[in-house]
Amino acid sequence: MAKEFSITEAPREHGAVVLRVTGRLDARNAQALLRTCRDHQEKGNRNLVINLAEVTFVASSGVGTLLALTEELGDAGGSVHLVALSDPVNSVVELLNL
Repeated sequence: MAKEFSITEAPREHGAVVLRVTGRLDARNAQALLRTCRDHQEKGNRNLVINLAEVTFVASSGVGTLLALTEELGDAGGSVHLVALSDPVNSVVELLNL
């Protein structure tokens, strides 16, 4: 059974907001992640760490969202770090040569 999608905030690390994502990162869920990250950005948080260890699937819309976030925060003087990529996410990252 696939895990239900969720985004939880973990304790900050080195001043960065840490978000743990679980479940499928499809079109609908990618929009939820985008809103969450933009909410943090609007609060002045420019550095995000996104833990993808429990993401079971990533669609093209999920990849697009991750790329958009990286660009948006980079342009704002911040950064996005993707950590603990699950096997499905890592396969997509490698396939797309990201």
